[in-house]
Amino acid sequence: MRDTKRLIEENNKKRKLLSDDNLKLYEDFLLYIRTDLRVAEHEGEELLLELLDHMLEAQHEGRPAKDLFGEDPKAYADEIIEGLPREKKRDTIPFITTILLNLMGWGAINVGLVYLILAQFVEVKDSISISSLLTIFIPVLLSIAIGIKIIFALIRSTLFQEKKSHKKAYWKAGLYGAGSFALIMLLAWLKPDFGPSVQIVWWINVLIGLVLILSGKFIQRQFNTH
Repeated sequence: MRDTKRLIEENNKKRKLLSDDNLKLYEDFLLYIRTDLRVAEHEGEELLLELLDHMLEAQHEGRPAKDLFGEDPKAYADEIIEGLPREKKRDTIPFITTILLNLMGWGAINVGLVYLILAQFVEVKDSISISSLLTIFIPVLLSIAIGIKIIFALIRSTLFQEKKSHKKAYWKAGLYGAGSFALIMLLAWLKPDFGPSVQIVWWINVLIGLVLILSGKFIQRQFNTH
């Protein structure tokens, strides 16, 4: 049995053989299935490769790929997804953990670089209380976890449409991001500092960020998350 990584590599190669119209339709199926966290990854990739083979066969015979899926390809996708095995929670956790580690890693790097640049021009506070860190850290984790589901849902809402309009999805994602950031900053501002403080050193932030990103890469390789 081919492993998930090989299925994805084969998919990437074969996909290039599709015509422009067929490729657009197939990529809708690909995103729709891959962004459904309920679907077991390996079986989802097997299904995508099977769909791709059917579309290539129809294309070779001169038939439009749309004929394979009827008038409502989204309903067709929902129907076949219902028949797929569900991803076990223990398999979903590494995928979400990888995303969280990457986001936190880049966030730590950005904070370190901002402190480095600002320190050249203005005097910046070089310490922060543990309470402030927790006030920011916990809401950030929650907003990221919820944000992943929201972004996936927004992506799925734009698929299988004749005239794709991503503006509404971008606006909704932007509003969620801005609202989450504003709420976190408000919490940090309203909460009084207490407890011990830690010193902020720009290169330590960058180092922590790199460690988090590398940890995410390690988990991705160990659990074959994509």
